[in-house]
Amino acid sequence: MEKLIQYCTKASHYDGPFGKEVGWTPAGMGYIIRTDNNHLVVVDGGFEEDAEDFIALLEANSATQIPEVDLWIITHPHDDHFTILLEICRRPELLSRLHIKKFVYHFPADFKDYKGDGIVDVFPLMEEILAATGAQYHLPKVDETLEVDGMRFHFLYTPTDCSILNNLNQLSLIFTVQGKGKRIMFTGDAYYRTVQIVLWRYPGQLACDILQLPHHGLCDTGNLLEFYKQVNANTVLIPISVAGDRTMRSDMYGDKPAVNRFAEEIAEMVYKAFEGTVEIDL
Repeated sequence: MEKLIQYCTKASHYDGPFGKEVGWTPAGMGYIIRTDNNHLVVVDGGFEEDAEDFIALLEANSATQIPEVDLWIITHPHDDHFTILLEICRRPELLSRLHIKKFVYHFPADFKDYKGDGIVDVFPLMEEILAATGAQYHLPKVDETLEVDGMRFHFLYTPTDCSILNNLNQLSLIFTVQGKGKRIMFTGDAYYRTVQIVLWRYPGQLACDILQLPHHGLCDTGNLLEFYKQVNANTVLIPISVAGDRTMRSDMYGDKPAVNRFAEEIAEMVYKAFEGTVEIDL
């Protein structure tokens, strides 16, 4: 049976100071998709500290002694989403426990953030990961579809015009996964600007059963009310920490968190990462 797993990252248990004055402590993010014939696809993964537990989760869901990951999709190059791979690649005992066939990511070389810094440092890291794993890589294009064992991965947004992007989160891939039954949408840490591009590009075509809330469900993403209305998901996934969730339910940010709460309120099921690893039958 097709299955989606939201991994409970170690960082999701963070329950300290949180907000504009002290920082938006990352929660990490990791998902595993298992197809009907036990093929595995990973979305992000988490920090270095998540490596051993995440591999164990892959092993528990693998039909083979050594898990084979058909696609490992990296939504964007923030530490809490992909540095798990550095830990795996730098520890031979971990690397020997899985086989990754292909990475899917899109990090534009001409990107500059609001401070004027690029993301050049991530390219040597990806070269290290590719060399250690021996995996291939693929840079997805807008509207491209990849298929794994009958599951269709449709990329609605990939970063292209870097003249309008100034934050690493805006590089986040936005894509849907269509299985035999349910449709899932992943957004990584997408921001308002890129979500608006998806709304403009795919009007009336965004309805999904399951939605991963952008940027860990934090209110700085912008007003996504129209997006949530069109997606209209009955299951919401929030890779958020205890502290982040608490802050987003306070009055610290006025009415900003209300839009994300709308997405939760129209859903039948809401799964938060800090509540534990959850498996959802598709």
